[in-house]
Amino acid sequence: MKRKTARANNTFLLGSLIMIVLVIIVVVLFLFAAFRIYDKKNDRFSERYDIVLGTSTLGSPLSIYMNDSLLFNGTPQSPLTLSVGRFAQESSLLIIDEETETVSAITLSDRSQTVTLKKEGNRFLKE
Repeated sequence: MKRKTARANNTFLLGSLIMIVLVIIVVVLFLFAAFRIYDKKNDRFSERYDIVLGTSTLGSPLSIYMNDSLLFNGTPQSPLTLSVGRFAQESSLLIIDEETETVSAITLSDRSQTVTLKKEGNRFLKE
């Protein structure tokens, strides 16, 4: 009788060990797949935007935002080019004229592009 219980306990422990090893393997495979998908997502946006402040914007205090990220805040004294990588599915450029607090919005395309900004009155437009 004692031998049967010992054999049953050994079988149970062996089964539990096999189950633990299988669970660990499944978790490792899941994490590997998840990190691999995450890396592929980060490579999805390889486009770059070049934002050029034209001569009509010189001497005007302004703030430039791409989506919700501040790119530039100040008064450009010479022509300026900002190179920014695309980091969202849809991107938009917000230019704020600090003197009049007028907001100009420019929608950016899905592809790399150069956006040259010019100032007409209180608004900023794409050339």
